[in-house]
Amino acid sequence: MNYSRSPVFTVAAMKRFLVVALLMLAQPALAAMSLDKIIVYLNDQPNSRDDIVVSNPDEETLYLQTEIYRVEKPGMADEKRVRVVDPKEFRLLVNPARAVLAPGEQKRFRLMSLERDLEQEVVYRVTFKPVVGEVKSNRSALKILVAYQALVFVQPHTAEYRFELERNAGGLQLVNRGNINGEVAVMEYCESPGNCRKLSHTGRVYAGASLPIDEALADGELRLLVRGQQSERLSLPVPAVE
Repeated sequence: MNYSRSPVFTVAAMKRFLVVALLMLAQPALAAMSLDKIIVYLNDQPNSRDDIVVSNPDEETLYLQTEIYRVEKPGMADEKRVRVVDPKEFRLLVNPARAVLAPGEQKRFRLMSLERDLEQEVVYRVTFKPVVGEVKSNRSALKILVAYQALVFVQPHTAEYRFELERNAGGLQLVNRGNINGEVAVMEYCESPGNCRKLSHTGRVYAGASLPIDEALADGELRLLVRGQQSERLSLPVPAVE
């Protein structure tokens, strides 16, 4: 007669089984929130301010705190994000710094700049960070906390991005010689007016920074759609290969 063999559980297998079972019982609870904007433009004049509205669409109460980071050398290889904690160094204010949002509630956070007489744009990142509250569940639960970060640009009274194409030993690059950033949303290379193709090179180019273009382009022109507080289209001649 053939008998079915009963499964043999080793200690290691039993531990793996328990871990999988616990994970299956755990119900992720997402600490949800939404921001009405994640990019804010301010200037160096008195009373420059704007608001970010945070909403809590979750069924749980949202406990929220903010953190301010000053971005040093934005867009450079040695870019640093320095958290501002010394009250003497606060040139960007966020009010309130902490808040409690009931389910379905909205809260307005005011951002105000104390920067004055700038020659070049100052960049901040403001983190809206949920902190752990009570998880209401009759089962084991994991609470997932998702933070959001807003980009804040404080710009000089006379502000402009100025893009130039340069060719050097490393190849072709798009350089921003202005004093504020511009986001290259679309880039096209036109060998002739009716012969254009889209390039994949896009991104935000900060003042003094550059965007490498790793393609063998000669003559013709580069057409850009650049976004800042407004959008505009630019055409730049491609430098000849020497």
